[in-house]
Amino acid sequence: MAAEYIAIVTKQVRKLNTKFSTVYIGGGTPTVLGVRLLGKLLNALGDHLGCSCENTIEVNPESADKEVVGLLYSKGINRISIGMQSLREDKLKRLRRIHTVDDALQAVNDAKRGGFKNIGIDLIYGMPDEQLHEWKKELKEAASLPVTHISCYSLACERHTAFYRLRRTIDDELCAKMYRQTMQFLPRQGFIHYEVSNYAKSGFESRHNSLYWENSAYVGLGPSAVSYTDCVRTKNVVDVKEYIRRIRNNQSVVIHAERLSSRKRAKETAALNIRRGQGIDFEQFRQDTGYDFWQLEDISVIRSFLTQKILRYKRKGKEKTGLAFTSRGFLYADSVSSALL
Repeated sequence: MAAEYIAIVTKQVRKLNTKFSTVYIGGGTPTVLGVRLLGKLLNALGDHLGCSCENTIEVNPESADKEVVGLLYSKGINRISIGMQSLREDKLKRLRRIHTVDDALQAVNDAKRGGFKNIGIDLIYGMPDEQLHEWKKELKEAASLPVTHISCYSLACERHTAFYRLRRTIDDELCAKMYRQTMQFLPRQGFIHYEVSNYAKSGFESRHNSLYWENSAYVGLGPSAVSYTDCVRTKNVVDVKEYIRRIRNNQSVVIHAERLSSRKRAKETAALNIRRGQGIDFEQFRQDTGYDFWQLEDISVIRSFLTQKILRYKRKGKEKTGLAFTSRGFLYADSVSSALL
């Protein structure tokens, strides 16, 4: 099935006639395909990888050996995102990961020795019974690695996941302390807090993910992939077998499509822009959406966030040029984004 799926995706890639500024190969663990199939996919992407400025692939430590890393680098991948999750063995087991801490460290070192200058890792915090001092130690160890980007996410206990049963055991107050610790520590180590959950060395911010936060257009291929072009958002069928079946039968793989009005698109842009460290620039927002921010959003809601010191004004001299989160405000990012929608 993997071979047929790659054959389908490579055919779709070759039909793309648009130049892209970034390419992102993710949606799970593409490196489990193995060198042969992964090589076919990368060969099909060759022209796009040669033209774009940032080419990222997601890897899990157990499937990112030297041979795979060498292939990725030779084919034009210039950014590697390693699903490290944790630097504690007991935590990895509770997260149901099959790699070890040594595997994760080896993956980072192999990527560095393989020529990668842009290496990202992700970490999870907020496990039941996890202590603040343990998270501080993980952050310190992570910051000492030869990486340029660190994403830190609190444990998601979503319905229909293995962690849903843990939702009542999560200490929200402790999670907030861990988040504040992250915001304080990583910038002192040279990592810029450029988005709610993301930190990067200067110049190594994820350009691809920044397109999402700008609410720019993108094209997604494969099961569950989302595309957003010409103010239309589409989502593909989730199941791989169903995706293949539909392609075989010349059927659409799209299971949901929504055309956004200019107003709805503008409000989404506000909700996404505010999540960035730089927040919203009023003039840039007007240029991007055609809307004046204050005519679009509820002034009383914004004033409330300002009064609570969740949001702050950006200023140029005495002029108020935009809005951004205060350090405290990042803790309320989801609530603010929802209020702007």
